[in-house]
Amino acid sequence: MSLSWHALIIGLAGGFFGSMVGLGGAVVMIPLMTGWAKLSQHKAHATSLIAVVFTGLVGAWAYAGDGKLDWGIAVVVGVAAVITSIIAAAYSTRVPAALLKKVFGGLLVAAAILLISGLEVSGTGIGGAWRIPSALLLGLMSGTLTGLLGIGGGAFVVPLLVFAFGLPQHIAQGTSLAVMIPAGIAGTLVHARAGRLDPKLAVGLIIGVAIGAFGGGKLALLTPDRPLQIIFGLILLWTGARYLLPKRKPIP
Repeated sequence: MSLSWHALIIGLAGGFFGSMVGLGGAVVMIPLMTGWAKLSQHKAHATSLIAVVFTGLVGAWAYAGDGKLDWGIAVVVGVAAVITSIIAAAYSTRVPAALLKKVFGGLLVAAAILLISGLEVSGTGIGGAWRIPSALLLGLMSGTLTGLLGIGGGAFVVPLLVFAFGLPQHIAQGTSLAVMIPAGIAGTLVHARAGRLDPKLAVGLIIGVAIGAFGGGKLALLTPDRPLQIIFGLILLWTGARYLLPKRKPIP
């Protein structure tokens, strides 16, 4: 199988699962790019941002068509995320690959626990004069994750939109997908100028993500909240554990 087919399949998987739960798909694509396509950890994180942008574009379109997107929060969080995404992407290579893996794995496990726990807070949360400042802070945090780790930031954006802002699960996912678009573009441009992207994977990833994200978004709209949270929460938990647990040494 050629590398372009690797990229297409990785894009399909990442786009589908990412759009289905509003996480951008990097949680699926990065392990596949490092383990299957044999990219270095830094190149995988950088290249995944291209796919994250298209997952956000196509996925948000699918959610918005069904009215499952809070544009007011999405714009504020997205604009703030651009700032920290650019700064974090510029300094991402200064973070050791081993540390990057541990941070990434920890984020996945934390997000998995939140998703599986299924706390019900919809209809409550931050409001009034605190809503915009809180959205700005969330955007700054999301942009940092996007630029540094090459993820859409949805692993924390979705739970916080649900638990802190009180958005229903589907609206939180649609909003998260829209948020990652501007930050993903900004981070991608920084990585591209620094030569960290893998152009051989880019085309296949984009095509695969475009197809997978549309299908994932449509399926998510047909799936009840709790099964959606539990299924992908388990996927996040398994993926995060792989990054956190030490690799077994081969038996001589």
